[in-house]
Amino acid sequence: MEKERAGKFQIFDDEACGGGEKPEDENTCFERPCFKWYTTPWSECTKTCGVGVRMRDVKCYQGRELVRGCDPLTKPVAKQTCTLQACPTEPPDESCQDRPSTNCLLALKVNLCSHWYYSKACCHSCRAVRPPPS
Repeated sequence: MEKERAGKFQIFDDEACGGGEKPEDENTCFERPCFKWYTTPWSECTKTCGVGVRMRDVKCYQGRELVRGCDPLTKPVAKQTCTLQACPTEPPDESCQDRPSTNCLLALKVNLCSHWYYSKACCHSCRAVRPPPS
């Protein structure tokens, strides 16, 4: 044991200090890690133009364990709208042509005409299958 005396420390053995009064060198404590919200990165927007939705996972952890103890009032949002550039509007031009580099037959077969890219690249083919406005 060390005792300070006139600015200097003196070391005594356990018997000189009364070994029964010696405090423990170590003590176990049960501090639990804090509850914390963790999020994954945002997903891509569900739309390529206009307004869509993007999502992410939000989970509560205590240390490395997935738990349910986080404060629901501080929970980050898991879903939000994403607004991209406005969707192109269809030109009134009736003489539109399909792009030769695009497989418009396949686009028609798998119903891609609603996608803005194919509605432009395959405008002639897509217009042919679309019912005329009434």
